[in-house]
Amino acid sequence: MRTFIIRARKGTTRWERVRSQIGAREHFEVVAHSVINAFFVSNGFREDVEVYIVLDSSEDFPRTIKLSGGEGLSIAGFYEEAVLLLVEKALKDSHGLQKDETLTLAPGLQISGFGFERLVANLLETRPVYLLDRKGEDIRTTELESNPVFVLSDHLAMPKNSIKGLKRRGLKAVSLCKKMLFASQCVVLLNYELDRAGF
Repeated sequence: MRTFIIRARKGTTRWERVRSQIGAREHFEVVAHSVINAFFVSNGFREDVEVYIVLDSSEDFPRTIKLSGGEGLSIAGFYEEAVLLLVEKALKDSHGLQKDETLTLAPGLQISGFGFERLVANLLETRPVYLLDRKGEDIRTTELESNPVFVLSDHLAMPKNSIKGLKRRGLKAVSLCKKMLFASQCVVLLNYELDRAGF
């Protein structure tokens, strides 16, 4: 399994506001494009991939949506609208979700009432977690461990304070290149590097 965490720092937890964040200052299209590039290949769908979308912008607590190809996830197509429908469904169908609660809404679709730090800390207990950082170690000289998790942010930089503690717990920084890339481009390159390395 390969896992991508997309932290949407301005991502809304209100289903009726999701579409208004496309092409706006929240740039939710970054999330949609990342999901598409994570799962779809020509004439195929990656079942060995899961994506966590962390929605930080909330009036109470963040939400984390899990999309899992290995658990029967179905996405209508490789276009923005299909991803938006999935995110809207997760938020709408989980009305009343309690903090720290997890609900399974459909095959391959879960939502949890917690955010980034909790998610990464949980994953670090059993899996190697890598932060995409242009100052990190070149991914081609890094001995990646099996079942890797990759952490990416949307158009906003990851807060330094939220990373420091996780690095002390084992989060490793890796780099694809020295240029700042879109998260959706990073997902394509990560899938390529993992395919190339035989993961």
